Amino acid sequence: MSELTARWYGHTLVIGVDDGLPRDLVEALPSERDRHTVLLAGDAPLSPEPVARLIGEELPRAASIRLACSAAGTGPIAQQLADRLRIDVVAPLGPTMLVGPGSLFVVRRPRAHSWRLHRPGERARDLGAPRHPAPQWQVPLPRQPFGRLHGLVAHDLPAGFWLHRPQRRPLPADDPAYAIEVDAERVVVLVGQPDREPPSPRKVYRWLSRLPRTALGRLVLMPYGPWGSLLDTVAGRLSTDLRVTVGRTAGLPVRSRGTIYHVPVDAAGRTGPRPVAQTMSYLADESAPRIDSWISPTSGQLVTGRPVEDVGDGWLVEVVRGGYWLREADAPHGDDVRLRPADGGDTFLVDVTGAQAHDLARLLAARLPADIRDSLRFEQRAEATAPQVDPRSARHRQQPTDHDPDAAAVTAPVTSAIPAPLTAPAVPAVPPVVSAPQVPPAPPLLTAPQVGSGPAAVAAPATLSAAAVTVPRASAVAPPSPPQATDVAAAPPPGHRTAEPEPAPPSTTRRSTAGPTARDATPPPVASAAPTTPTVSAVPTAPAAAALPPLPPLRRQPGAVPAPAPRRSNVHEQRRVREHLGARYDVHARDVAQLLVRLPGIRPGVDESADAVVADLVAVAATLRPGRTGTEPALRACLLSGLNRLPTALGPVRAWAPADPVPHRAGDVLISPGLLRAGGQAPDGDRHDAFTVYSLTGRRPGVLSDRDEVLFAPGTVFAVLDTATGPDGVRRVLLRELAGPDAGGPSTEQVLESLRADAARRR
Repeated sequence: MSELTARWYGHTLVIGVDDGLPRDLVEALPSERDRHTVLLAGDAPLSPEPVARLIGEELPRAASIRLACSAAGTGPIAQQLADRLRIDVVAPLGPTMLVGPGSLFVVRRPRAHSWRLHRPGERARDLGAPRHPAPQWQVPLPRQPFGRLHGLVAHDLPAGFWLHRPQRRPLPADDPAYAIEVDAERVVVLVGQPDREPPSPRKVYRWLSRLPRTALGRLVLMPYGPWGSLLDTVAGRLSTDLRVTVGRTAGLPVRSRGTIYHVPVDAAGRTGPRPVAQTMSYLADESAPRIDSWISPTSGQLVTGRPVEDVGDGWLVEVVRGGYWLREADAPHGDDVRLRPADGGDTFLVDVTGAQAHDLARLLAARLPADIRDSLRFEQRAEATAPQVDPRSARHRQQPTDHDPDAAAVTAPVTSAIPAPLTAPAVPAVPPVVSAPQVPPAPPLLTAPQVGSGPAAVAAPATLSAAAVTVPRASAVAPPSPPQATDVAAAPPPGHRTAEPEPAPPSTTRRSTAGPTARDATPPPVASAAPTTPTVSAVPTAPAAAALPPLPPLRRQPGAVPAPAPRRSNVHEQRRVREHLGARYDVHARDVAQLLVRLPGIRPGVDESADAVVADLVAVAATLRPGRTGTEPALRACLLSGLNRLPTALGPVRAWAPADPVPHRAGDVLISPGLLRAGGQAPDGDRHDAFTVYSLTGRRPGVLSDRDEVLFAPGTVFAVLDTATGPDGVRRVLLRELAGPDAGGPSTEQVLESLRADAARRR
């Protein structure tokens, strides 16, 4: 037998012959105060003598260790180590799993103890929860108000809990359910099993409603099988009755290239294509679920935020629970499309008549990853105005029912706008971008070292050898290439321009927009009319990357002085903004609510109400969004007040403006007459000047904008520090913002050095 060795992985001591454990998971295990983590790895039983010797050499002053291995606490090795080393030993009472991003989980019976504390010369004492470290939501497994024969059992998982129908055989330790990574902020409740009938939604609701508030407020429901409609029913009822926000995923998580996608699992246990709507949330006061992350119809990338993209010429594509929805921006609409169920695959719903709308839908579908593109169903909505759905009635149509306890789901409300299927569109033949997703394997299970011989406590499907461990986060998903980086942070995906639908008077004329997303786009010629997977002879080119509009001209103004800090808006101006924006005020207020959740430091000042903060930030959002805002003086006052509430951006940012016929020179003083938006990508076409600005008072709008940018208030003054013309003919100008005497900031030499380094890095 080879000699045991000791190795340090981060804060963790690993003892064994050839551990082969996933190093990143072991190194991610956290350190404990006054306690060290020791992993025993390998197939062969380990004797306590060499293990105690190595621990004594590596940890000569240790007072306590956490021993992680399979069933170490059930044998005498833990107690023998405590007696030999005269230290406390915390050991598991069952097989121990390594789970991402750096956790230990003990597999045990429901409501059984998971760890045992061994002290020298004393009787061992059982400890509680199975997860280490304990997430914020960790609570004991709730006791069921009904027995096993009533159709629902619950188990602990590393990421949360698992609800399913009873079964005679024990759950396999290699099930992918155990590979779901732990989120310290959210508790996952996995519902169902692929090869069995789903549990009753009424009983799932009853079980979840008895969770402590600590877990209930962090709930994420995850279907394990084709039970998405069941979870929609339960999530809607929970959020309405208990006034909580309930998350729901489209399936099991798979990590690939640093991105986590969710893939559905069918009744046979096979994975399917990625749904368009990846994660969503049910809120108490909203009838339809809010889409949190989705696959962009213009870039094929996973994005978050508002699920609406402007595809040009007055058309929007909105991501809803059931797929994509192409509609006119100024057309009235209700929540009936947003309430359509997601089971049965995604739909590309065309809510506009005419061949041009169908052509646009085909062109958008052609750019999607192969697994999503091939699974889309195209539908044409009937020529009827979408009825307004009453939120209360829509919610209660989907409540779990008591008269049918085994009902799997309740269908979505029927609308008068009946969708009619389209003929199969001519989808261009694009090389596959995404391979068939696969559910990740189970997490690595440590070996079960025992004193003497004997089989391992739990047998994994192949072997408990650490050398054969596969990292649970790996999968066969190969997502599209990531988007290019931007000048300030991350650029929007190619062709991406997010916009929130805003009520507007119907237009009688249409603009003409160049590019494949315009209404007058010509569909690619069809090469084959086969009914299965039609192909075309040409692939349309991708739209150009979105760029910020060029800056308004920066006027030379010798002797300009920085404008004083803007005053706060008053109640009259705030009320006038609400009246001026009308229905759009509520649309922008939703974005403001998201911003305030992410930035809790934005608070009303002394003698201010929360409505004042919302009105000011709504003015900022309305100014940044496409649409008509007019020249209302109250809107400008609230805009200036709102900018002053946003986080400050300090340091270099990039911006562009139309080429000035008179070149800028060092020493020039420039002033921006209007709102200056810095960031994004360089515009194409006309000549332009490139500015690198050292910001002192610029503001970051966050989710109020559809792109990463920095805003400068009207009247901001800048000084030209240096200029140069590049080989491409673009003049590069280095600017420093001139703020008031209270703004402070680095010296001119430090600013110039920082601007030059930033400009060199971006070339």
